[in-house]
Amino acid sequence: MSVGKFYDEIDGILDSMTEYLGIRDEDEDDYYDDIFGEDDDDDNDYIDDVICTRDDVDKCGIVLEKYIDELIELSKEPHDDLIMKAVEKAVRKLNKLNEACECELLDSTVGDDICDFIHNAAVEAGLSVVPENVCDDWREF
Repeated sequence: MSVGKFYDEIDGILDSMTEYLGIRDEDEDDYYDDIFGEDDDDDNDYIDDVICTRDDVDKCGIVLEKYIDELIELSKEPHDDLIMKAVEKAVRKLNKLNEACECELLDSTVGDDICDFIHNAAVEAGLSVVPENVCDDWREF
């Protein structure tokens, strides 16, 4: 097994976030406009209430991808302190991103999934002293 397998899980996490947040792609907006008409006030209400955007979800994906990139390098010669520093950096970036989105980006279910992802990847990278959850010291989401 390798840490690289975790890249495949990122898309699932981002899909869950997108579904939870109700974010639609721009071409989906065109589809709904065609069905309901461009003047539908409900569509405008939906757009005005959006706090998190597709860009925010994509930024979360980038944080997770960079975390896996770093763990792949660290897994060649695993060292607990370096792996935990990678965990801390990723969790703190996710905290900042969530805060920038008025704490709406990472709900408890998606946040738990992300923490499980970070934890499992750290263990796979070679973390030898494993706390209950590696994110607990820094997690704010």
